[in-house]
Amino acid sequence: MNQITSLRLYETDYYQWTIEQVQALKERNFNSVDWDNIIEEIEALGRSEYNAVVSLLMRQIEHRLKIDYVSLPECRNKWKAEIIAFRDGMLRKFAPSMEPKLEKEFEKIYKVASKIVETEYEISLPKQCPYTLNQLLSDDLLSY
Repeated sequence: MNQITSLRLYETDYYQWTIEQVQALKERNFNSVDWDNIIEEIEALGRSEYNAVVSLLMRQIEHRLKIDYVSLPECRNKWKAEIIAFRDGMLRKFAPSMEPKLEKEFEKIYKVASKIVETEYEISLPKQCPYTLNQLLSDDLLSY
């Protein structure tokens, strides 16, 4: 398959494009590989995995904040269960190479999570995250 046909297929039938690219790679037919789009797809896959970890981390922070700062005891067990689910999903996608970027963005992640909880419950929360990234990445059971 030539590059023009491969590019056209990428734009019109992505699924077929993936089948043909995998086949070309398996056969070591490197002249048939759509390298630009393969590179783009691998980069997008990495971003997607990282963004999923950020999203699950943010949800975990939100629910921990609810447990610690919202007076709704009847909701605590539900929030604890959701934290377990968010942590499990996050740990399934987490890769150690993500940690430096998470550390760099941790303050921003916390600010978004706290703003969501503050808006939802009309409360004020600490400006600094009361949890460390290491605590949130830990696979230990909840200590609540």
